[in-house]
Amino acid sequence: MNRQGYSILEAVVAMTIFAIGLLALSQSYFGVMRAQVVARNQELATQCARDRLEEIVNAVSYASIIEGNFPDEGYGEIDAGDPKFEQFARTVAINDSLNAINQSVLKEVTVSVTWQTVAGTRDVTLNTVVARYRDVQL
Repeated sequence: MNRQGYSILEAVVAMTIFAIGLLALSQSYFGVMRAQVVARNQELATQCARDRLEEIVNAVSYASIIEGNFPDEGYGEIDAGDPKFEQFARTVAINDSLNAINQSVLKEVTVSVTWQTVAGTRDVTLNTVVARYRDVQL
């Protein structure tokens, strides 16, 4: 029996194998795209938290580092509504650490940025400590 060319069955099998390979490749492509979006949001949230933390650390004086001067910001309120931050909300917590005579000597500053994803709420939290003695002139 002399065969020339491919039968229909062979062509269907070859196309099925090709389609399965293409499907697997497209799944990995979309997985990479999702990971890229997650990484970008993580980067923006970290930048947003770091900006607020630097603003607090560079405050005019130790006494001005209070939560009232650095209010929480809801979705779409960060950096005067900057569109790249519209999906984020930012909160600030400032806790005094008192010495033996009840004076504030350290302030623990925590800045949290949250955002919503399909999988739920994600967040980035940064902490630092500010010493009272930074205002003392030697």
